Parts: sequence; C-alpha cells; structure tokens
Amino acid sequence: MISNLPTHATMKFRAAFLTLLLGAAGFLRVQATAAQTNVPNSAVHGVPIWVGDLELDSIGPKLKTPARTVEAPQGRTPESPPVYDDAAVPSAQARRLTEFFTASLLQAFSKKGLSAARAGGNQGTAGALIRGVFTEPDLRNRIRRAMLGGGSPNPRFFLYVGIFNLARQEQPLYRSESTTQSPNDRYGPVITLNAYIPLAKYELDKNPSEEEVKKICEQIVDSLVSLLGNNPNAFAQ
Repeated sequence: MISNLPTHATMKFRAAFLTLLLGAAGFLRVQATAAQTNVPNSAVHGVPIWVGDLELDSIGPKLKTPARTVEAPQGRTPESPPVYDDAAVPSAQARRLTEFFTASLLQAFSKKGLSAARAGGNQGTAGALIRGVFTEPDLRNRIRRAMLGGGSPNPRFFLYVGIFNLARQEQPLYRSESTTQSPNDRYGPVITLNAYIPLAKYELDKNPSEEEVKKICEQIVDSLVSLLGNNPNAFAQ
C-alpha cells in the first residue's frame, strides 16, 4: 500500500520553501517602508527652504504690579527653562521668543539633514517659505493677533504657521479685518487667515519652555517634509 503521508524529505523541503517565502516577504516590506520613508526627504532636498518671520506684537513697558503666586505653565520642568525672562519688557520678550523659534526651526531642519536659511529678501522665486503669526481669541472668540504684555485673560497663544510657494509669494498669511473691530487695549487686530495655503495651528504657553518650542518646530518641519513628499513638484516653480 502506498502511503499518502509526506516523507521526511518532503516535509523538510516544504519548511525550507515556506521560510524562503516569509523571508522574501519580510524583505519586500522593509524595502517598501524604507522607500516610503525616503520619498519625502528626497523631495525636500531639491527645494530651497526659507524660514521667515513669526509675527508677535507687544506693548510698551508696564507699571510694576504686586507679586502673585502662579502655577507653573503646562510642560514646564526644571530641566526645561522658559524661553524669556518674565521680568523683561514685553518688546524684549517678544523679540526673544520669535528669535528662539527661528533658531529652533533652522536647527530642526539641520537635524533632518535638510538645508534651510533665514529669509532675507534674496530667496528668489522658487522654493518654500515658512511664515507664522501668534494669535489668541477675544471674548467673542474672534482670532486676533497676539499682543504680548497686553493683559488678555488667555494663558496660551495659538501659533498659525503657513507654508508658501515662492513662485506665488504675493499670497498673504492673513487679512486684517479693520472694518469689523473696535479698539481693545488687551488684543491686537482681528484677522482672517488665508484658507488657500497649507496652514497648521499650534497651541503653546505665553512663555513656553525651550523644550515646548523645539517640539513644535519639529512638528513644523515634519509637516513640510510630508507636504513635499506627497506633492514633490508643488514648489518646483
């Protein structure tokens, strides 16, 4: 009688063949993952990247007020110091915060192996430009330009960051709604953001920790890398 059971040699051959198939499938998955990871970076490497201004208004020096106890801002730890000195005048605080953001953005691009430079009027007509504006809602929940030191009740800012195509750099980040607002010494002007550019919103403390700023900058860089990975020719001309 002929047995239908597989021989020992046949079983060994099947096991070896299955191992080979699984190995090949794993290799293809690794290759596909690597290709997906490398696509965005390869797209970004060919695009000039410029870091523009982050807009933040401030008021003049204020009279000293009695000291009060306040809770530590969200995300603040002893190992993560605040960006600016709370005792400094608002204009110096605003300058320090925007400068730290710019430096952190350039550093975040460098860590990704990408080249970026501060915008300065010589960026040409091809590439990507990053610009942003600090905002906060007023009592009617309208978006206003933030005014550091203005005494608004909001403990945090919203930072809107747009990515511009330098071939169409006439596009604004926002429009001031001067006809629909009344003066308010707590806030800047009411604005409407441009819905026709890639735009992202980030929330942060009014005096954020250095670590908080660096994390936001990493997210901004990741957003640009993802945008160019999905649209490699978006900023070509």
